[in-house]
Amino acid sequence: MPVTLEIRIVEPELPFDSPLWTLAGEVTGTSNATDFTAAITAALPLTEQRAFAWRTSNNHYGEFLAPPMPGVMPKHNGGKFTFLSTSCILPRFPYNPLDHPLAIPGVRHLAKMLPELKAQFMLFLGDFIYVDVPERFGKSTEEYRMQYRQIYASPDWATVGQNLSWIHVLDDHEISNDWSSNTTGVYKAAVEPWHIYHAQVNPPAVKRDGSDAPEHTKPTWFEFVQGPASFFMLDTRSYRSSNDQPFNDSTKTMLGKQQLGDFLAWLARPEPPGVKWKFVASSVPFTKNWPVNVKDTWGGFLVERKEILEAMWAAGNHGTTVVILSGDRHEFAATKFPPPPDSKWPEVSSAYEFSTSPLNQFASPYPTYKQHDDEDVMLKYIPAGTSKFGAFTIQNIAGKSTLDYRLFIGGQETWSTRIFEAPSPERPSAGGSFWDRFKLSFSL
Repeated sequence: MPVTLEIRIVEPELPFDSPLWTLAGEVTGTSNATDFTAAITAALPLTEQRAFAWRTSNNHYGEFLAPPMPGVMPKHNGGKFTFLSTSCILPRFPYNPLDHPLAIPGVRHLAKMLPELKAQFMLFLGDFIYVDVPERFGKSTEEYRMQYRQIYASPDWATVGQNLSWIHVLDDHEISNDWSSNTTGVYKAAVEPWHIYHAQVNPPAVKRDGSDAPEHTKPTWFEFVQGPASFFMLDTRSYRSSNDQPFNDSTKTMLGKQQLGDFLAWLARPEPPGVKWKFVASSVPFTKNWPVNVKDTWGGFLVERKEILEAMWAAGNHGTTVVILSGDRHEFAATKFPPPPDSKWPEVSSAYEFSTSPLNQFASPYPTYKQHDDEDVMLKYIPAGTSKFGAFTIQNIAGKSTLDYRLFIGGQETWSTRIFEAPSPERPSAGGSFWDRFKLSFSL
């Protein structure tokens, strides 16, 4: 100690940019209170998107690409904005006696694709650890901390951690399988390491009423905007009602009153010009098409799900398409949520979900996803594969924003699809009487 962090611009434009390393921050000490970790906040010297190299005084190094400003398409990577999504990591699976005890084969597949994908970040949707697999060895905070240390100590981790930002949501195996007991029991012991290793370096917490201060000192849900996309990261575990309550119980909630209010406000909020997509990070699937243990998914919280769906259709009707990202099931499914026929929302207001997992875990031994009605429409379903992740790429084509999704299984692209931006709401015609045009001039 101390440990210093230095950054410099990659390919500086002389004489305007300095080619020298500059001190971005330092850590003067750590303690057991934070498992001997620390977070550094580094202020970037430029407002436009640039690539930076970083290094620490204890011999760690890498690169990162600063995010594009809200509503602005990237200057790098051919004007494409790409991020990744997956969930579920269990080291040393499948078992190989010749491999390292902390090997993560699925991470190797991801590492091979990173140079081509040029992703801005990984949005990891929970189950980063499996405290109860193959069995639980303890319920102390130290037991949970050890699980995180093992992942980050894997010899495979540096290949995906040095040059890629990871953003995290909470799920059950960071606490206990199918957790629906709020903040009771082992929750406190479990969530403390999650805050240390993940939440403290996540995007900003949700802020309310224009305040600059976060709503909680230790937030568990987050929001941010990068380039053409706005993101809301849900906490589906800390505030949910018991999974065993009736599915149609009007008092049953997955998010809790405050988080639900923040989420609905975000869905209704107009985005900056150029932001055409709203992405929702949910650790569990939004579709009810997985009948096996459906009570642990949004299919077990139908009243709250309907309220959220209607808010999503309203957002789509105002020109911002909503896309849900989920994991948990160790399978892949793409689902479309069209508004009801003859409703006040047109078909183009539909929401979508891409549920992609695991990054490194067992795959479902048999198909479990099945469409039952016209509310949740299957676009694609692939259960097989012990290593899956998805790449989302937004680009402008012929003046329109498009979203390309690519599914990778075992490091190979397996399926892809494209979604077009929702059309902007029509403005009143400038034709008609003088009085109509006079009123229009004041409404624009």
